[in-house]
Amino acid sequence: MDIMQAKLAVIEAGKKLVETGLIARTWGNVSCRISADEFVITPSGRSYEALTPDEIVTVKISDLSYTGDVKPSSEKGVHASAYKLRPDCNFVIHTHQLNASVVSVMGKDMPVANEAYAAILGSVTPLASYGMPSTKKLKKGVYTAIEQYPQSKAVIMSNHGAVCMGKDYDDAFAIAQTLEDACYEHLSTKYKIYTDNKPVCYSSVRAGSNFILKGDDGTEYGFLISKRADLGGVAVAAIHRDVYMARKDINAIVQSGTPDIIGAAKKCGKKLRPLLDDFAQIAGTTVRVAKDYDEIVKALKGRNAVFMPDGTALCCGPDEDDAKAVEMVVDKNCKAYLAADAFDAVKYISRLDSVIMHVIYKMKYSKQKNK
Repeated sequence: MDIMQAKLAVIEAGKKLVETGLIARTWGNVSCRISADEFVITPSGRSYEALTPDEIVTVKISDLSYTGDVKPSSEKGVHASAYKLRPDCNFVIHTHQLNASVVSVMGKDMPVANEAYAAILGSVTPLASYGMPSTKKLKKGVYTAIEQYPQSKAVIMSNHGAVCMGKDYDDAFAIAQTLEDACYEHLSTKYKIYTDNKPVCYSSVRAGSNFILKGDDGTEYGFLISKRADLGGVAVAAIHRDVYMARKDINAIVQSGTPDIIGAAKKCGKKLRPLLDDFAQIAGTTVRVAKDYDEIVKALKGRNAVFMPDGTALCCGPDEDDAKAVEMVVDKNCKAYLAADAFDAVKYISRLDSVIMHVIYKMKYSKQKNK
């Protein structure tokens, strides 16, 4: 394919992935083969909505070398593995799509029972062995899975997401969507995934010495941070105010009560640990359960989220976008936890790996935000 056509296709694919919900923010990556020796791929840590052709990077399949000052996605080795092993593959999408991510914690290859899905994906979608993001171990696990299942068009990455390998742009998207449907069907045999709109109980943003609290009906209330104020039976405003007082780094809060968040908060005991690596990166090494409202700020120390006594999760960030991202990964990790429990397959990411991923993410993300 002509290199400019390939770059434009990659940009279009990135935007479509965000629009369809198969990825969010800068999570995931897209590439297109341009020759037997090279492919173009999305850059590391840049918004898909604003990408230009100059930011799409050309990478050699053989040694992962690239040209220019823009760094390619850190998962370029995963894409190169697909192009090395699949001569008919010309477009690769790596996603953190919901159902495939939930299946990724099960510890097993996923049989594709539905004949219509199997015709697109293959009869088995293999599970690549675990490796932290951007590592040789992750790349090796994906390479081995692709090699061992030559008929499979997708690979699920343990505790991570999925890789979808298509003959072109349209084929790769069809594979990604079919994979999501097949994973949903597989999970539905033992677990119900809620697909309705996520109910958000309250959200708030810091505004100088004040904060603006929005109720679940859209009504806004303004409060002084220095003055304790209550709203409703659970003193919502007081809780948000206490967090802003204690944490100067927090400027936005999303208080979410999805069915999976409430279910996981009740079932997990004192804390929920990461089953998915994006949870470890963004939310932290654990989300603690506060026994009462006086414990909320303490349970949030060093973390970006806490389960409240009513089962909702208080998800925090330096701005609204970050708070929403925390809510997204907390909800997804709760789904993964409840589904894994239903399949008797709960196995957490190790504490060491969780700490490493969280620290690296904070350092890398803070640099990107400050550019």
